[in-house]
Amino acid sequence: MQPFTPASSRIDALDAIRGVALGGILLVNMGLFAFPALYIKPSAFWPGASSKLVEQLISFFAEGKFVSMFSFLFGLGFILFLQSAERKGLPPVRLFLRRLLVLLGIGWIHAHLIWFGDVLCFYSVLGILLLFFRKMSPPALLKWAVGLLVIPVFLYVTAGALVGPDFYKDSFSYTDAGYKAIEVYRSGTLRQLWQQNAADLVITRIGYLMETPMMLAMFLLGAYAGKRGIFRQPAAHAALVRKVQTWSALAGWPLVIAVALFGGGDPTTPAGGNMMMLDGYIASPLIGIFYIATLVRLLQRAQWQQWLRPFQSAGRMAATNYLLQSVICVCIYYSFGGGLYAYANPPMYLLIWVAVLGVQLAVSSWWMDHFRFGPVEWIWRKLTYGKAYAMKAE
Repeated sequence: MQPFTPASSRIDALDAIRGVALGGILLVNMGLFAFPALYIKPSAFWPGASSKLVEQLISFFAEGKFVSMFSFLFGLGFILFLQSAERKGLPPVRLFLRRLLVLLGIGWIHAHLIWFGDVLCFYSVLGILLLFFRKMSPPALLKWAVGLLVIPVFLYVTAGALVGPDFYKDSFSYTDAGYKAIEVYRSGTLRQLWQQNAADLVITRIGYLMETPMMLAMFLLGAYAGKRGIFRQPAAHAALVRKVQTWSALAGWPLVIAVALFGGGDPTTPAGGNMMMLDGYIASPLIGIFYIATLVRLLQRAQWQQWLRPFQSAGRMAATNYLLQSVICVCIYYSFGGGLYAYANPPMYLLIWVAVLGVQLAVSSWWMDHFRFGPVEWIWRKLTYGKAYAMKAE
């Protein structure tokens, strides 16, 4: 039995899209690295026009969109992984479960020792459900995905209408918790930082649980694309990709505009809560799909392939870059490093995002010119297959 060598079957466009999604996730996470956005809206803390503008632009173009893309790519990667393992005569389910277990370990270290916003633990647990869909036909996957996106919104709005305003109320004192977080992250000891991280981790996981149907739906849409072979033969599916791009834009952007105009209020009110659900489950996933379809089309052109090559390198070592984003940013913002927590307003952390992303793209390009895998990817692969792979590029 020959060992599985996934590096030989990589899809360059997929790596580039993953790199773009990674950059977008960093942009959205900047608000959490730099400020207690879990508890306080940045516009309430920084009322200046420039801060509000940056916050609104990030919300409009990035928030919810790139995590939808990343979830789609996770589901797509699941199908590609199973297909590759089967071609090599390896046990796909057992290997995938081992892969998820390693991812869970990496995510646990990240969440508990570095930064509370980790999504890897959640992906590793939710990813188990993908195994129940692995033999499902593409049309069935599509129906499940649509149901998982639409039904929660319907149930939420219906429950709010039946219960009334009390359905949306939340007695937790978010403002007090936010100012406590500012004090700790800005000047706390390592022990205090760890305790605050643990408290924020609880809030984050509750948020992820609320997003479970959406993330699973995006997993299934990615699995659908994988089974259709869209990324392996994009030219053969050009008409479908073009249709998806058009309809996701026509449906998604009006909803995003509506959320921007009417959904900026308090989520503990009926209007704010309903708009939040509409954004998280319908509008943002549609725009995430639009971004993916747009990139697939652009990457059919040689010039765009060249322009996006640094993102391709970053995407090939996405797990390494994702973890490094957290390490770099906590060193910039927390008390043991630069101490910029809640000092850097949205325009400032937008500039920091540009700098961090630029460094990651440059380092990733250099690294992938010399090595076959990112450091975390190499460890992940070794623990999954029980074999050490050659690290140096040939």
